[in-house]
Amino acid sequence: MEAETDVDVCTKWSETLRVYHNTSCELENELQSRHDLGRSEFEVLLILARECGAAASGKAKMKDIEAEMYLSQSALSRTVTRLEKAGLVTRAACDFDRRANFLMLTPAGLERFEAAKPTHRAVLVKHLVETTASQPAPSCSQ
Repeated sequence: MEAETDVDVCTKWSETLRVYHNTSCELENELQSRHDLGRSEFEVLLILARECGAAASGKAKMKDIEAEMYLSQSALSRTVTRLEKAGLVTRAACDFDRRANFLMLTPAGLERFEAAKPTHRAVLVKHLVETTASQPAPSCSQ
């Protein structure tokens, strides 16, 4: 296998940044305007829906959610506080370890998540499937 040149690597990096930025901005705008959710809030609901199941009867450890997120512990805590104030999640302390916290998806949270899923998917498809291959990125040397 032939090694890639610096320009090839820089081109791929520029493309990655462009796609991430455009996708992230549109996700934030669409989720906020259509579902009153930020991108990070949607991601927390996504993890909870996956971890807790469709019945929203389970719970997930905050540490496990933190491990899957791109947010710092304090930013995740603020995001969860916003979701909790909106009635979309509830927190619970662990019975045997007071340092551990659990997060549970409420029925309203599951409903909001399910309503936002098609919007989230449509933006991802638009940016990651439809246009990624068709738009070349500038190289580092330009």
